Amino acid sequence: MEHHANAPAEYPEREPQQHNFYLHTGPAVRAEVKSPDFSGIQWVRPGSLWVMPQGSRHSVRFEGTVPVEGVALAFAPGRFESLIQSAGGKSSSTIVQSLAVSPPKIEHLMRALEYESDQPSTPGGLGLECIATAIALALSQHAGALATPSKAGSRLAPRQIRTVQAYVEEHLQQSIVLADLAAAAGLSSFHFLRAFKLSVGVTPCRYVLDRRMERARSLLRSSDLSVGEVGLCVGFEHSSHFTRAFRSATGIAPSAFRSSLQ
Repeated sequence: MEHHANAPAEYPEREPQQHNFYLHTGPAVRAEVKSPDFSGIQWVRPGSLWVMPQGSRHSVRFEGTVPVEGVALAFAPGRFESLIQSAGGKSSSTIVQSLAVSPPKIEHLMRALEYESDQPSTPGGLGLECIATAIALALSQHAGALATPSKAGSRLAPRQIRTVQAYVEEHLQQSIVLADLAAAAGLSSFHFLRAFKLSVGVTPCRYVLDRRMERARSLLRSSDLSVGEVGLCVGFEHSSHFTRAFRSATGIAPSAFRSSLQ
């Protein structure tokens, strides 16, 4: 994931080796696009989504003086394909190059990805992984490569919930990734992501963060560990990241929380 903020320029023809998705977030800009799929002068407005699958040739020249600003996300084709297939979808070949207004759900997820990249909610990239997976599947649903799931959906069995909860408690000091949580439940990442939220009421990322913060509060109350040491015990390598996450979750810095108990 990258955030782009560049002066208008001309970009020669390229043929991406990954599936690329770009959400324009800055002011509207005029662009001359040339590709086998569509060509001509277009206004690229806030909320425009440019879908560029692997091998989709194109060139673009941005006009004017307004910076070109947006969020770019790339998937390795194999990874993208495996996500779709694990969700019971068809080949991602149904995704074609396009430049149009983004569906609201995809725009929301892309902006959430940008925010999570700038202000990570939890160490190890679990938040980014959950959002990126949701984006891939939303794009696939929009393209017709994957059926839109019913609102009811499937839920985790109590045994699966207990297994995942135990895994989280045992690994709070370490990096936790979506694939490991899904494996603990015996599901694909996509099915686990949806089933976990339906079953528990929050995303896996939020659940893991809540458990880290609860463990941190307990350590701040009952131990003599420094704030930095408490952060390490709940998976944060950097004290500043732990302090920011703790303040965001509780409204107070870890040191102030400890002082309030005295």
